[in-house]
Amino acid sequence: MTLTTQKLTFQQYLTYSDGTDRRYELVKGELVAMGLGTGQHGEIIDFLYRQIDTEIGRTGRDWIVRPVAIGIRSPHAGQWETSRIPDLTAILASQWRDLRKREAVKVWIRIS
Repeated sequence: MTLTTQKLTFQQYLTYSDGTDRRYELVKGELVAMGLGTGQHGEIIDFLYRQIDTEIGRTGRDWIVRPVAIGIRSPHAGQWETSRIPDLTAILASQWRDLRKREAVKVWIRIS
């Protein structure tokens, strides 16, 4: 569900508050309310979290996996007015330390 008719900048999104505890994503400058997942959705997230966390530990990689912890800022048509809050985020532990006091981050995904 899109909430706004006036497009917001990313900076406006970071300071937006509607006085509730509802979470919003910014999609091409528009606020989109995040829906609540079903119980099954939550079970899937929990399962994936455990699997990814176990694999990180098994391989000794310096990664962190977190559920619904940060906004991932991503480009769309050359603009950075989109920030999604994924169910799970796996990032380098050093990136997590850098992000702990920030509200969103530009992420470039490289699979190797």
